[in-house]
Amino acid sequence: MKLASFGTRVDEKPFLEAWAQRTGNEMQIFTQTLNEETLSLAADGTQGITCLQTVPYSAKLFQMMADRGINFLSIRNVGLDNIDLAGAKKAGVRVSNVPAYSPSAIAEFAVTMVMHLARNLGQVEQHLQNNDYNGAMHYMGREIGHSTVGVIGTGRIGRAAIQIFNGFGAKVIAYDPYPAKNSDITYVSLDELLAQSDIIDLHVPGLPQNTHMINADSFAKMKDGVIIVNTARGNLIDTKALLANLQSGKVAGAGIDTFEFEEQDLLNLEKQGSFNDPIWDEMLKMPNVVLSPHIAYFTATAVRNMCEFSLNNLTGFINDGKAENEVNYD
Repeated sequence: MKLASFGTRVDEKPFLEAWAQRTGNEMQIFTQTLNEETLSLAADGTQGITCLQTVPYSAKLFQMMADRGINFLSIRNVGLDNIDLAGAKKAGVRVSNVPAYSPSAIAEFAVTMVMHLARNLGQVEQHLQNNDYNGAMHYMGREIGHSTVGVIGTGRIGRAAIQIFNGFGAKVIAYDPYPAKNSDITYVSLDELLAQSDIIDLHVPGLPQNTHMINADSFAKMKDGVIIVNTARGNLIDTKALLANLQSGKVAGAGIDTFEFEEQDLLNLEKQGSFNDPIWDEMLKMPNVVLSPHIAYFTATAVRNMCEFSLNNLTGFINDGKAENEVNYD
């Protein structure tokens, strides 16, 4: 079969090529992101497309795919928030994603951010860069094992994070509107979690109803000196409210791997060659903030799984009429 990969990164290419060689399928590999203009790069006879969900996919794009007989789109990551699923359904394009490529990768990254912030390493580094060795010695940290950690979202990633925090000996509490069954997780209400936690770790999907679930009112309910980490989706935190609470000292530290305005900033980067965002730039200056460019998932294990699971979804669609991770439009 003939498949196409869009938005292909350098690290993904070897895994895509290895899969194609092993399975005997034809793989077209493009670095350009998928949109109405770049769709034409795919050769005639292309049966399915795999790509990363980093930019929007419109109803017009799906209709153009259908007009060319490309009826399957397989996302190499989890997110569906920028995909016009109604447009895909109308055009008859079936969509799949990869809901679990490596929960441990993201959980470990979140905990890494927490550890960095808990020990004030940003402030220490700033002093050392300013040749102030003595100043760097005076930032007393906190121990994870003597902290209450609130995990919001107890899916695969959230549960992996809980396991790690439990390993530190932390008191772990959690909130999820759909609690895991038959688990030993201690669930509380969201307000209780906000009030009790020294550290808050987000692992919920970026559904519309979750937009700004952490907002100005949420910060007001938190302890002074709270640490908050978001490796899930950028829309979960009202970033302007976060910045205000960092500036006031209410929030002692923040780790942000998924930035609220990331979608538009990435489009700007693609079109203009620069990632310019005043809020990002302001937080980048703050030693008690750790920013990273949506790389929490980024391990060799995760990238291989993202590629192979995505391609297996496409072959499932084409050969068997069904994919293990097909998205339900309803």
